[in-house]
Amino acid sequence: MQKTSEGTMQTTIPGVIACGMDVHRDKIDACVRIGDGSAEGNVIFKTFSTMRKSLFGLRDWLASLGCFKVLMESTGVYWMPVYNILEEVAGMNVGIGNSRDLKNSPGRPKTDKEDAKWLSRLCMFGLVLKSFVVERPFRALREYTRYHKKLVQERARQINRIEKLLQMNGFKLSSVLSDITGVSGRRILKKLVEKGKLSIFDIQIELDRRCKSTPEEIEIAINGIMKPTSRVLLRFQIKKLESCDNEIDEVYDLMLKLSDEYRGVIRIIESIPGMSTLSAIYILAEIGIDLSSFKTANHLAAWAGLAPKDNQSADKARPKKTKKANQYIKSMMIQCAWAAIKTRDTRLSLWYWRNMQRLGKKKAITAVARKLLCYIYAMLKTGALYDESLDVAYANIIKAKKLDAAQKIVGSRKVDNKNAAKSGNNVAQFATDQSSFLAEQNLITKQVEGLKQSEGGIESPSKTESPKKKGRPKKVTALD
Repeated sequence: MQKTSEGTMQTTIPGVIACGMDVHRDKIDACVRIGDGSAEGNVIFKTFSTMRKSLFGLRDWLASLGCFKVLMESTGVYWMPVYNILEEVAGMNVGIGNSRDLKNSPGRPKTDKEDAKWLSRLCMFGLVLKSFVVERPFRALREYTRYHKKLVQERARQINRIEKLLQMNGFKLSSVLSDITGVSGRRILKKLVEKGKLSIFDIQIELDRRCKSTPEEIEIAINGIMKPTSRVLLRFQIKKLESCDNEIDEVYDLMLKLSDEYRGVIRIIESIPGMSTLSAIYILAEIGIDLSSFKTANHLAAWAGLAPKDNQSADKARPKKTKKANQYIKSMMIQCAWAAIKTRDTRLSLWYWRNMQRLGKKKAITAVARKLLCYIYAMLKTGALYDESLDVAYANIIKAKKLDAAQKIVGSRKVDNKNAAKSGNNVAQFATDQSSFLAEQNLITKQVEGLKQSEGGIESPSKTESPKKKGRPKKVTALD
């Protein structure tokens, strides 16, 4: 039995034994298939409870049959206790398949036993890619990081509830304070819960010296009386907010303790622009330190949902979108990308501002997040810190390109000025020739008029005088 580079479960020896499990909340339907790798072979069904004692019985039953190849569907969290127990067995190859890859053929009967039978067949012939499961020590850390994110989201929702309550009562505190839950904001809110109406003297006492708004402006914004029912509700919401803050701090301390063993890896990730200790712990909890499951950095970016999927048919490229993937690491990488583009003269920020107008903000920031994850992959593979000299070299390259472009523009303008000067000289020469021609024409015309006045006109010497005909007189030109 061997594992391919793509993560599929295949075998090259006869007498294949594979197990497919349909895991539910209360029971597990297991199907062990015994064959030679070319036929369906014999199947053995057995149902187990999901209680921990029964899971050990499942492990022993598989070991007695000599089955060390298992495939389950990743449905919710029900597969996790089964996976934790089976992975303790030496040589056990446990695979978790994505639900979209495990659908049975249409028209087939849909029962628990049939699902387990179908999974065992897919497992036997290696037709399913295994989902990535991080190493066991990082799964415990991941529980804390994901709970930490839920607490941060709950804190944001609680702040929105406080803002909504203030707006409903006509208090515009957010119009004069950038953060209503800051030092000054919390003092004013607690005083408002206590009294219901604040004077300018109360505001001056509670206002922090670093606040930019004046007490007069704040008094205008919160001028009014809060109802007793709203004051009680505001007190509950402030208490809930403080509870969220305390829980966030406690969970963060536990995260630091669990990740203290991997402080060197966190220091490597922290050296990248836009990364902090918290973001490094988040990323480490999702991908771990063993990246052998991903052949290249592009595979890791695609797994995280930061690379566009291929969508082409009949030589026609359709709109490419990023696929649905691990939302925890994807959202964290996007946040780090926003922080990275605010740094000065780094590869990430320079690349973003050069391509943002062409790609758009969302696509450009997703591309920066992908670059960050590729940096992390390469640095964890080599164990090297982020090289800031490459940022300087990249910035010099960009400056050189801008200088070349500016020189080309200046050179083209010089050529245009020369051409304009040449064309100006030609125009001046043409004007000179035209003026001389007109002067000669006027001189000839004056000479002809002088002859007419002295001789009484010009007559033909070979013809006699004839009576004058009515009509238009003949013009006299210089050629006549």
